[in-house]
Amino acid sequence: MNYKAYGLQKEQVIFFQASDLNINKEYQTTYLILTREHLIVGEQHKTLQVSLKNIESIKIEELFAHSCLVAVTNEKEIPLVYYSRAYVSEFAEFKKAFNRFLATNVWQIKQIFSLYCPKCQTPLLDRKIKCSQCLKKTHIFLRLLALTKPYKGKIVCLILATVFTVAAQMGPPYISKLIIDNCISGTNVNLLHFYILLMLGCGILLLLSKLVSSCLTSWLSARLAADLRAQLHYVLQRVQMRFYHHRESGEIIGRVMNDTGQLQRFLINGVPYLLVNSLSFVAIAIILISIDYQLALLVCLPVPFLIGGGRWFWNRLVPLFHKSNTRISALYSLLNESIYGVKVVKSFSLEKRRNKQFKTDNEKFFSIRCQINYTFAGFNETMFWIMSLGVTAVWLFGTERIVAGDPSLTLGDLLAFIGYIWLFYGPLQWFTSIMNSSTNAFASAERIFSILDEEQETYKVEDNTYLPKVQGEICFRDVRFSYDKGQEVIKGISFHIMPGEMIGLVGKSGAGKSTIMNLICHLYKIDSGQVIIDGNDLQQINIEQLRQSLGIVPQESFLFNSSIFENIRCSRPQASFQDVVRAAKAANAHDFIVNKENGYDTLIGEKGSRLSGGEKQRIAIARAILHDPPILIFDEATSSVDSQTEKSIQEAIANLVKGRTTIAIAHRLATLRHASRLFVIDDGKIVEKGSHEELIKTQGRYASLVKAQEENNQLRSKTNFIRG
Repeated sequence: MNYKAYGLQKEQVIFFQASDLNINKEYQTTYLILTREHLIVGEQHKTLQVSLKNIESIKIEELFAHSCLVAVTNEKEIPLVYYSRAYVSEFAEFKKAFNRFLATNVWQIKQIFSLYCPKCQTPLLDRKIKCSQCLKKTHIFLRLLALTKPYKGKIVCLILATVFTVAAQMGPPYISKLIIDNCISGTNVNLLHFYILLMLGCGILLLLSKLVSSCLTSWLSARLAADLRAQLHYVLQRVQMRFYHHRESGEIIGRVMNDTGQLQRFLINGVPYLLVNSLSFVAIAIILISIDYQLALLVCLPVPFLIGGGRWFWNRLVPLFHKSNTRISALYSLLNESIYGVKVVKSFSLEKRRNKQFKTDNEKFFSIRCQINYTFAGFNETMFWIMSLGVTAVWLFGTERIVAGDPSLTLGDLLAFIGYIWLFYGPLQWFTSIMNSSTNAFASAERIFSILDEEQETYKVEDNTYLPKVQGEICFRDVRFSYDKGQEVIKGISFHIMPGEMIGLVGKSGAGKSTIMNLICHLYKIDSGQVIIDGNDLQQINIEQLRQSLGIVPQESFLFNSSIFENIRCSRPQASFQDVVRAAKAANAHDFIVNKENGYDTLIGEKGSRLSGGEKQRIAIARAILHDPPILIFDEATSSVDSQTEKSIQEAIANLVKGRTTIAIAHRLATLRHASRLFVIDDGKIVEKGSHEELIKTQGRYASLVKAQEENNQLRSKTNFIRG
């Protein structure tokens, strides 16, 4: 930012934040600047200054498709800056920090990542990912190198094999020179067999060293890629749930598989090429100068064109590589949706529409790959033509000197030059391309490391609390939470649940019921307030112990692609077959299980696709019963089943909740009549509390919900009667 444009020195500015809209809500860069005395809004030709003495606070107004930061003064409200949804997090942080600043005169704000690279202004898909165009390759390379520490022995062997490969390549052209000068042009024919044996030795050494080098490179690259995939999977299991909010599954799978694959290909092809040809380049340059420095200068004439041309071509290729990665990620996501949503696609006859969408994205990917291949073809042919100019010059001037009788240059020298010149130009031709293709590989590495560096859930804290036994007492104290900063979902909720109490959460969709359950499970960190379990702050309780004390039956139970027995036992892997059967009987699942051909060994398919909704729910309840937790959570466990199945599930739940703290969300309010208390949630707040009878008497929000549902049931009954 240009401080002088607003009449400021850099030292005067405490903080500034960019926006993407001007005061007329048009796309234009606008700056909000904080000094010790003023809050300044700077546009291209306008500047607004508001004295801090007049500002009581600032607030955010949510508007259609954008938001506005507003200064509240003692006289009026002043719109300061408008911004799109892309800057919600930045201005939410700024609002909190500024209001704190007004009270304490101390500025405290975390680093806010921009959506654009501050250096080259390249758009970033993720705020926490560094710009791939401006990557410090040395840093990434050192980090990759650190992954090879367990395999030091193989790295040393690879370096030795590389040295032997270069030595073996340097031998034949020089031996050819000796054969021509000493045996053909000279009279010492006896050395011919010795030279031939040397040449054969070089060939055998080259063969062996390349075999060893290829085997080691293939093993090391595959090993590193496998290690990275394992680390990625490990981290993806432990990252906070916020990580998954704005990422598609196809994108994540692409990073795990495609990015590691690209990195592996670079390690197989690029790294050995760099090692071998870097050494070859230096060795050949020394040999050429030692043979004849004049011809060596001719060899160097095309070098600037090779390097400059290579850089020009690869500057064109790098953006295409990034586009290619974006297109393939889009294809992954689309293919993932088509496979997992195949029932919906078939149900609504969406095959043509999905095929058209896939074909469109596939054609875009095809177009990018064609552009890359065309650029490669032009690069190869142009570079070959430039190299042929150097070879032609060496033949011309070398032949003229030999014919003229120059004693400093022999026929053997000239032929050795021709042999070395291709070895010399080859590395130069591809050196720039390999260095630039490393940008693509390092961009993949950066995306991989950005996941590995994600903040993970803290399973072990030095001063964490390990409870002897979880009793099930749960307390919320003025808890606030937002999935996206600036958009609160839970707004100052407080309640106290005693051990063994059954609590029902009631409210319309999106009110915050499931979010409360997510916070109890510590799937997200709260913004402020406290969640307390058995008198201990949730942040200090051992996460593994906490989750082992929770039994969760979600609305859509996730089942693994294995047998019914393994799906029930996954909650307690050491459980015996008899324990699993007892849990299945308690969940009213045993009868339908044994009626299947393979009983408990029945494979249920991906996500339980071979089971009905009611069967999946009862297996999930059996899993919770086997887990035997002190705290149970039901998230609309009977919302998608018929009345008969619901009765079986309710009986199973009744067996499960005895003596446990239970929190339940139910679509059918009648199922919560026997709850100890009901919390009515609306817009992230508890608006009513009490038993079913108490809330009906108050004729409030809960009573209205019950009445509306009873009317719907009556209407549904009449409709079914008419149809019958």
